[in-house]
Order: sequence, then structure tokens, then C-alpha cells
Amino acid sequence: MSNPDGSQALVLVVDDEPSICWGFERMLQQEGHRVVTASSAEEGLRIAAEQRPALVVLDVRLPGEDGLSALPRFLEVTHQAPVIVMTAFGDLQTAVGAVQRGATDYLTKPFQLDTALQACRSAIQLSQNAALNAAQNNAQVDANRAARPPRGERLVGKSPAMQQAFRLIAMVADSDLSVLITGETGTGKELVAAAVHQHSTRRAGPYLPVAPVTFSAELLESELFGHARGAYTGAVQDRAGVFEMAKGGTLFLDEIGDLPIPTQIKLLRVLETGQYSRVGEATPRQSDVRILAATNSDLGVAVAEGRFRKDLFYRLNSVHIHLPPLRERIEDIELLAHHFLRESGREDAETAMDASFIEQLCQRPWHGNVRELRNAIERAAVLARGRPLSVADIPPPEQHHAPTTVGALDQAVAAWCQQALQRFADENGAKGGVHEELLRQVEPILFRIALEHTGGNRARAADLLGMHRGTLRERLRSYDLEN
Repeated sequence: MSNPDGSQALVLVVDDEPSICWGFERMLQQEGHRVVTASSAEEGLRIAAEQRPALVVLDVRLPGEDGLSALPRFLEVTHQAPVIVMTAFGDLQTAVGAVQRGATDYLTKPFQLDTALQACRSAIQLSQNAALNAAQNNAQVDANRAARPPRGERLVGKSPAMQQAFRLIAMVADSDLSVLITGETGTGKELVAAAVHQHSTRRAGPYLPVAPVTFSAELLESELFGHARGAYTGAVQDRAGVFEMAKGGTLFLDEIGDLPIPTQIKLLRVLETGQYSRVGEATPRQSDVRILAATNSDLGVAVAEGRFRKDLFYRLNSVHIHLPPLRERIEDIELLAHHFLRESGREDAETAMDASFIEQLCQRPWHGNVRELRNAIERAAVLARGRPLSVADIPPPEQHHAPTTVGALDQAVAAWCQQALQRFADENGAKGGVHEELLRQVEPILFRIALEHTGGNRARAADLLGMHRGTLRERLRSYDLEN
């Protein structure tokens, strides 16, 4: 057992790899702790029952009984000592299964020693706090509750970034903390939100995803909070908003960076007080939802520019899960490609793509990230008609045309201006108007390209263009480009 004064703790490491045991032994002994090791779950349980360690570090893949199935008994014989689970085969199901069976933390091999040491320090501190105050031992987890598999699409990845995402999902799922999910378009932010809900205590309740950008500013608050009859023209009856409809469940706000400031203030009130009011109604209502939010823009920049409230940012950012673009986790491409091909109905997914095909996939930029890869594999599966997939079956990579040289651009603009100046001089005398005409010619093209570049995200497009989002919205409306 650990001493209440924290001077030393006994740590049990259960792993059939001697190098892992040796590494933990050296690392923890330098911290002043005592370490015992076991190479199987059965041996580890016997030592745990005899010596009552303050911390158990438990591998999943062991000879005989595996670590996950033995985890509840380690908790039982150690009287709920913290357990850190290790695995070389990390996925979301393993992470959630470990945490739901009572694991304190989760490490994916190979891991950095600093990461493992920090996890051990935190777990030992938790154990010592529990020894000083037994009343804190109310965090026991029902070991008989198995992890429910996600329905439909699921997260896939073996990269360190995805393993960290799995770990965070598992650790926060059963809390009611707000979660901010960031990443480029197509990286899987909504899948993360759905996974948090599916593994939470609210999973029996509704899960409602809402994209504020799809609503006008006038209708957005009604969509979120509902409205009373007569609140505005067209409000002919009372209407519940998603905060009411998601009662007992989870509300996912996609592209949260697009929220107008007045709506941000009302959302902050919900997060701080748990209360909201319908539009046109003064009576406060109690909220019973967990809020998950996602964005593909940099909210820190939005805060600095005054487009997003700092207090709301801090409230939403209780837990931050970042999904990197696919080009930064190339090791996941083959895994994802096999997964998508299996989902398309190909039973020979493991052999239908040869090494050359996978290499070609890994060399592509995948600007649309996982969504683009999925679409490419589904298209290839249809075109291949049962034969092995080839590069010809997937869409060609996006072509990046060389930009027009500065000299050529200068010449083109100069020629247009000369013609326009002459035309306006002939037609309007000294009145002019060339500047406005140039904007009318150039801005629609510029706006279309900016929106294509950002996947339709107006807030990000406005950032790139150096203008306020409201200004961009008005310009788009003037050019009939709102859709």
C-alpha cells in the first residue's frame, strides 16, 4: 500500500514483455517507489491480493486471461486501487472498454516515458488521496457494464493523435463537461461528438446535431431556444427549441465559430446557469443537456479579433479534442481504406488493395481529409466490380494550377482599366465609376474561390479575405451568392 504521507507507493506492473517491466521499474524506482512485476493476469492477481499495491499498470494482451477481462478483479482485490491499462492495439472500443471497467488511464504502446510517468504520478496521487479520505472512494465503476459498440460510422486510427482522441473520449464520456472538437473539414468531428454521446450516461437520451451556419441570425435563436406565440411575424404557435428537444441527452453545435455575438451571450448563460428562455418569453426554463461543440476555425484568433467571446470560449473548452488533417496522420490511411472498403460490402478488403495502391493513397494530399478518402474508396469499390482496386478507380488528385505571374496580372488589370476608363469617360463624362465596376467584376470570383477553399465556411473565408463575417454576408447577398 502507499503511505498516507506520499513518501512511497507500491506499484504492480503486469506485462509479458520484460523490457516494459524493466522500464517501469527503473522509472518508478527513481521516483522513490517500490515496483513488483508479473507476466500474466493470474500471477498479477495473486500478487495484488497479497501485497495490495497502490497502483496497477496492466497490459491488455497477456498469455492466458487478457487484461481487460481481469481488470474488475484487480479493482476488487486492491480495494479500487487505480489501474492504468496499456495496449499495442489501441482503438476507441478498447479505450472506452477499459475506462468503463474502471481503468484510471490508458496508454498506447509505444509511448513516451514522460507520458507514462505523468500518468503514474497522477494515479499514485489519486491513490494516496483516497487513502487519506476514504469518502472519496465513490468513483467506483460498474464492472459489469460492457462498452456498447457505436452505431453506424465509427472512428478509426492508430496514429498517436487518434489514440489521444480515443483516450480523451473514454475519459470524459461519463462526465457532463463541455467538449470542444477542432479540426479541418472532413476530419471526423461529428463522429467524435457521436462517440462521446454513445459512451456517456446520456446515451439513452436524444443526440441532436445542429449547424448554426444553416440558419439566419433571426431564426437561429428560435431553433436553439424555441419561441413563444407572437414572438415575431410568422410565430403563430409556441415552438420548442433543440435545448428542450434534447432534454436528458446531448446537443452538438457544429461550426460554433459562426454563432452571432447575441446568441453567444445566451449560450453562455445556459452554460453558466443552466437556464434559458424562449424567444418572446421571459420565464426561464431549466436546461438538461450536455453541450458538445466543433469548429474548423481558430477560436483563439476569433477571440483576439472580437468575433467570439472569451468567456464562452473558456466554457466550451473544458475539454479539447483536436483531430489533425489526414496528411498529418498518413499511418491511418491504409487502416481507413480497408475499413471503408469493408463497409462498402467487399469481403476481400484485406487483399483487394495491393501495396502500390496503398502507396498511391498515402501520397495524395487529401484536402477533404477522411471524408474525401471515404468517397474515393466507395467510388473505387463500385467501379472495380469485384476485382482488385486500381489507381484508375479513384478520382484524380485535385489539380493546383500555377498562379498567374505578377507581371501578367498587372498587364491584364491595366488593360481592363484602360478600356473601362475610356468607356466610362465616353458614357458618363467626369462621373467615373471604374472602381465600383472593378469590384463587381472581381469580388464574386474572389468570394467563390475563398468559399471553395474553406469548404463553404464563411467565417474562415472572411478571415482569409480580411473582412468581417457580416460584411462578407452582405457582399454575398448583393451578388446573389448566398447559396
